[in-house]
Amino acid sequence: MDSLRQLAMKFLEREELANYNFQNEFLRPFVVVMQKSCSAEIRELIVRCISQMVLSRVNNVKSGWKSVFMIFTAAAADERKNIVLLAFETMEKIVREYFPYITETETVTFTDCVRCLITFTHSRFNSDVSLNAIAFLRFCAVKLADGGLVCYETSKDDNLSAPVVDGDASDGQTFTDKEDHVSFWIPLLTGLSRLTSDPRSAIRKGALEVLFNILKDHGHLYSYPFWTSVYNSVIFPIFNSVRDKRETQIDDHLSPAYRSAHPDGSMWDSETSTVAAQCLVDLFVNFFNVVRSQLRGVISILVGFIKSSGQGPGRTGEVALMQLVGDLGGRLSEEEWGDIFLALKEAAVSTMPGILKLVRTMDSIEMPDVAQSYNDLEILSGQGLTNGDSEDDNLQTAAYVVSRMRSHIAAQLFIIQVRSLSLSLCCVCACQSMFLLVILGLYASHYNCKEILYLT
Repeated sequence: MDSLRQLAMKFLEREELANYNFQNEFLRPFVVVMQKSCSAEIRELIVRCISQMVLSRVNNVKSGWKSVFMIFTAAAADERKNIVLLAFETMEKIVREYFPYITETETVTFTDCVRCLITFTHSRFNSDVSLNAIAFLRFCAVKLADGGLVCYETSKDDNLSAPVVDGDASDGQTFTDKEDHVSFWIPLLTGLSRLTSDPRSAIRKGALEVLFNILKDHGHLYSYPFWTSVYNSVIFPIFNSVRDKRETQIDDHLSPAYRSAHPDGSMWDSETSTVAAQCLVDLFVNFFNVVRSQLRGVISILVGFIKSSGQGPGRTGEVALMQLVGDLGGRLSEEEWGDIFLALKEAAVSTMPGILKLVRTMDSIEMPDVAQSYNDLEILSGQGLTNGDSEDDNLQTAAYVVSRMRSHIAAQLFIIQVRSLSLSLCCVCACQSMFLLVILGLYASHYNCKEILYLT
């Protein structure tokens, strides 16, 4: 390996010509050995050799970046902590001090760098490495923006570039569409998007905050088509994935014992859900003039939180939707108000079957008279006997039903509250009035006197 290192250093003394792939080829043996070797000493030696070569010959590295990042990606997943830390130390220097050398080569090189940093975020040895890797992903975004690597759209009339600007963004920069700028941003954003489903709470929250901070800080450089792509391939999949997990795990037929044995380890906790919903609303409001076509998708996500059976996600959706409606207010068109009312109507309809099922379940439970149950318990205790488990099961099920019912009622009350706020902020048309009458009719038709008694 030392002989191979000396030979590689000789090759790196000369700058590689454009469109050549020679560096990548002569560094391939290091990649193969790094990925296949069972010797920790050999793997550590390779990391040290590559670090020395890159840092001493960084000006001449061209196609060799691909092999370099492949080696550090393998090191990031290594089972030895010292190898992980050693590789990350070099990656830190490369990103901080030599970032322009990465982006001046082919686009895939930057993609390899991002993939390497994301692999470091999965490190199980040191949470600081994971969080620092996420911070470096944001650093990469800042460097991309500072270097003028932005997404734009071209005018069909005069073939001039015209970046879309929203709010206070008015830096006056223009760009041509001959550069493959989108290819630099997409791997960075999608990588952070996937990290939001990491099982570690700190990593999920950190990835969410960095992702939305990148979009908020540099979103004025994005064109309308690129924003559409960001919402469809980066933002919406985050919430759709969590919603799918929530829907598969929430079932009214599950007993409390089953639910306690299967905690939502794969789902967001309350804190992460709150951060995600807040970031979603802030971003949408900040770039509303450009991304207003995504209103239906955003409303669908927030209403999905509200329809959740858990009080935590429900409350998160309620607060976020109230903020969205309050911040946008008079900026919404009649059609957009109609979308909000329609989503609230669907939320109200979806909660009704769940409540009725809970009411029927409660009706089928035989709850003993409290005084009689206490007397029976004293008699059985005096005889050295114990009552069966059926009563305990009934009480446990009843407590579960009451808890779920409280969540449903809270969601329905909030739907009425948002509707009232919406009506106060917009000019009520016949269509919106019809939605209001429909939802009130749903409540009237689904609640009979007996059910009202249970709910109260």
